[in-house]
This record gives sequence, structure tokens and C-alpha cells, in this order.
Amino acid sequence: MDIHMIVKLKSSYEAWHELFVKDAETRSKICNDSRKFFSNSSDTTALVTLLNVDMEAMGAMMKAPISTN
Repeated sequence: MDIHMIVKLKSSYEAWHELFVKDAETRSKICNDSRKFFSNSSDTTALVTLLNVDMEAMGAMMKAPISTN
């Protein structure tokens, strides 16, 4: 399934973008990370499209505790 998200940011787009790029390994477990699209629509809003998302794997990832490493 393809997913398009509008992400309301608590920080700036630049700060979010840095974390988003660093999280490629996690995303690659639920979708083809090379086929993602993202941009900002304002300094506090990001647009993200993920293609061919494994919804079952995404559900499991969302339930898992967040790692602070």
C-alpha cells in the first residue's frame, strides 16, 4: 500500500529532516526506502509519501518501544 502523510512538526523542518534521513534503516524494514518522497510545505509541516508499505510490519513497528540510541 502507498501512504501519503501530512506531518505536523513540533520542531523546524530542518531538525525533522535530519532525523528523517537518519532513520532510513528503520523505514527500509517496512517499505522500499529508495522510493520515498518528502518535502516541506511550511517550516512546521512536512509531506511524506512512502510506496509499497508492508502494513503488517508498520503496525508492529508502531507498537514497539522507541529506541533512544
